[in-house]
Amino acid sequence: MNTTLAASIALALGASPSLAGAQAVDTATTLDGVVVTGTRVDAFGVKSGIALERMPQSIQVIGDATLEDVGTRSIEDALRVVPSATIAGSRIGTSTSATLRVRGFAAQVMRNGIRQRFYEGVDASALSNIQRIEVLKGPSGVLYGQSGVGGLVSVITKQPTTTFSGETALSLGSHDRRALSLDVGGPLGESVGVRVTGEIERSGTFVDAMDLDRENAGLALAWRPDARVSGHLVAEYLRRRTRNNPGLPTVGTVLSNGVATVGRDTFLGEPGYSLQENHAPLVQGWLDIRLAETWTLTPRVQYSEFNNTSRSTTLLPPVEGEPTRIQRVGRNAGEEDDFRIAQLDLSGRARLLGVEHELLMGVEYSTERVNFRMHDSVPCGVGPIDALVPVYGCGAPTAAFGFLSEAHLDGFAVYAQDQVALSDRWQVIGGLRHSQFDNDNTFTTAFSSTAESARLRNTTWQLGTTFELGGGVSAFAGYNTGYDLEWVIGARNRDGRPFQPETSDQAEVGLRWSGERMQASASLFRIRRDDVAVPDPADLGFQVQDGRFEVRGVELEGHWQPRPALSLQAGYAYMDAQIARSSDPAMIGARLAETPRHGATATARWTLDRVDLHAAGRHVGERHMINGGTVVLPGYTVFDIGVGADFGAWRGDAALTNLFDRVYYYSDNLFVYSIGTEDRVLPGDPRTLGVRLRYRFGG
Repeated sequence: MNTTLAASIALALGASPSLAGAQAVDTATTLDGVVVTGTRVDAFGVKSGIALERMPQSIQVIGDATLEDVGTRSIEDALRVVPSATIAGSRIGTSTSATLRVRGFAAQVMRNGIRQRFYEGVDASALSNIQRIEVLKGPSGVLYGQSGVGGLVSVITKQPTTTFSGETALSLGSHDRRALSLDVGGPLGESVGVRVTGEIERSGTFVDAMDLDRENAGLALAWRPDARVSGHLVAEYLRRRTRNNPGLPTVGTVLSNGVATVGRDTFLGEPGYSLQENHAPLVQGWLDIRLAETWTLTPRVQYSEFNNTSRSTTLLPPVEGEPTRIQRVGRNAGEEDDFRIAQLDLSGRARLLGVEHELLMGVEYSTERVNFRMHDSVPCGVGPIDALVPVYGCGAPTAAFGFLSEAHLDGFAVYAQDQVALSDRWQVIGGLRHSQFDNDNTFTTAFSSTAESARLRNTTWQLGTTFELGGGVSAFAGYNTGYDLEWVIGARNRDGRPFQPETSDQAEVGLRWSGERMQASASLFRIRRDDVAVPDPADLGFQVQDGRFEVRGVELEGHWQPRPALSLQAGYAYMDAQIARSSDPAMIGARLAETPRHGATATARWTLDRVDLHAAGRHVGERHMINGGTVVLPGYTVFDIGVGADFGAWRGDAALTNLFDRVYYYSDNLFVYSIGTEDRVLPGDPRTLGVRLRYRFGG
């Protein structure tokens, strides 16, 4: 294979060539206190060009050693090695990765450096096309625009290899799990490489009456026509079909019903009516065009869709005097969204006033089109059901039109980032972004239709520094801001003024230490979500942007390799998460949802000749179900074990997750503010056995 194509593939895995390009190495290591499991990389994401050791905030990279574990069946599973991540979700949930939390707040999903809208709700268990996952902790809205308050979950997809190679795998397991995957790629000629990935699954689940059918496919092309130009194309399709799981009643699981505990395998929807089907295509493309020795122009484009059909059942409080008989209501919803984004970046090096600068400047244009339809059920509707002895058969409820919401959002932004080398040991990073959105929203009911338009603006900035203290120790400090439109778009106060974007910020200081066999990091942080919509004290039918949610904490991570064949990793996070400001004085100081005070994780991996042994444990402390609520979810600790062995081109793996079959529950009410919606919980996965047989071929 010629060197130009090899260079193109290397660029597809990292940043622009004028910045700090990433190089992947199949090893378990840590780079300057940043825990890297399975894949070593030198820069964050495909866009930033910031070397990991220069990131002025905490970051954790999850590579192939974690993603290839049989026990890792979803993005949530992979994030369980992050101590400050609380995973309120599983493969039986409705929106499988829409409730990802880092440091107490929602995380924004990126894919190859481009922001994703809606796409992450399709199928979090689609791992076949993922090379690694990078978790940037805290808001970072300068380069990426709308960002989750908790941080970024940056997904890097697989790219073509320099030689023809591939693998196919068959996965089987508990609850009738069956999945077949394929990954093959290589050069197509002197200047083009290709990689094709895919997986098809036909499985049951641990919940009665729930099956899980899904498919995902990925195509990656790398093109290098000459030494100055490289191009990349990524196309993916994800589909997931199952029944919509309403969860379990809080009374009878977390709270006693005075009779018996409801089994975690209980399905309380209507099998003949329930449906959750999502499918989404995604197409991305970018070019790196070298204009001069140290300057590169990078245009990027993306088109994605999220299409959803949902027939669901919502659990309500028990019937008065009958604590095991749960009231229900049904609904019929459909969603059709598309998202387009185009970016143009100019990056390069320059020496100004005697100081070296690495610059990135860009513009961005995006459009969102959201169509959401809701039908409410009419009696017989979906009637009450006995949670201990469920009897189905009400059938499909008669649907009545509820509403149609149509939103058009057009955005434009300019941004710039500067990495300044004040000395060989001292680096400073600064950034600024200004965003503007035009929002047109139409809301139609059976009785009326209203149309609203608003212009939204936001400016975010970042300032951080890293300093090498010597002896492998470095210090970092940073202040980052972000913004989010998700929960205020289309909303107005009692005077008719549109809500502005929610804002967020994080202040963080920390130390990283990197030795020959041990690496560690420690950080102190304060992260806030501001301009939260809370009830208007002058008129409870409206809201005002006067809320503030805040988390203060400490996060520790470490990696130790006492012997070449033995690798140990551990992490701990303490998070004090509260409502810091509200229109209701009684809410001030109340706890935030799904944010434990204490979280810990540990893994061990031991290689004996051709055999790999691994074990993991995770502790999640007690959490409140909703923001400001009264119901507390008990803490839990789970352990996993696994073994794998190579036999030439063949490899076999087995894993047992939740080894001691611990029963635990979680809530997906991340953004609920008011009390009174604590009626349901979702059960965590029971003990599960998974096995996989894999065959590799080619170079």
